[in-house]
Amino acid sequence: MNRGQKVRFVGFLASICVLVGLYFAVHALYGSLSLASLRAIIDGMSWVGIPFYIACFTLGVIFFVPATPVALIGGIVFGPWLGFAVLQISSIVAAFVIFLMVRAGLFLILDKKELSDLLPRGIYSRFSRNAVLFIVYARTFMFPAAAINYSASALDIGLGEYLLGTLLGSLPHNLAVALLCGVAYDVILAGDIRLVLQWKLVPVALLTIFNIWLAHVFNSRWKKT
Repeated sequence: MNRGQKVRFVGFLASICVLVGLYFAVHALYGSLSLASLRAIIDGMSWVGIPFYIACFTLGVIFFVPATPVALIGGIVFGPWLGFAVLQISSIVAAFVIFLMVRAGLFLILDKKELSDLLPRGIYSRFSRNAVLFIVYARTFMFPAAAINYSASALDIGLGEYLLGTLLGSLPHNLAVALLCGVAYDVILAGDIRLVLQWKLVPVALLTIFNIWLAHVFNSRWKKT
């Protein structure tokens, strides 16, 4: 196991510890970890809750905390539409900060070659010549956001190309997460499983079909390279 793989593994273990610690901290402060209590906490912050969430999301990605659980929290507490906007902004901000860190040499644990080892070598070698395709491919197959951002930042690409790939790759996933969280929140609070039959599931289904098609396209391209 090389150093890049070790960092990824340690980051995964650390993220689990952070999530468990967060659970006990919220439980100790508020007595419960219900959806209503989480939403009440954010509502009490007013609009300050949005930059606070973006900052927490960014720090989490920097330190290899899985982005999906944090995104689920955002979709629940902000609702589907505001949640989608906040998730998308958070993804772009986190990617931008990591890009600046790598280019400024602030992430000194790994050099650029070792950063490329955060993702499977086959992906990196085949798609490194097309950064946008590389980032979209990795996000389509749900690789960790931190690994994608760090390894892509090590490519010889510009900031615009890097952010475009992040936008295209994260948008379908963030929209699906936000809409699903909105449906789940309504079902859990109302206690009525029939509420799962909402129109919000239609775009989620379309996004799922789109990702399956995109995965097929990428696999075809993979075989040709």
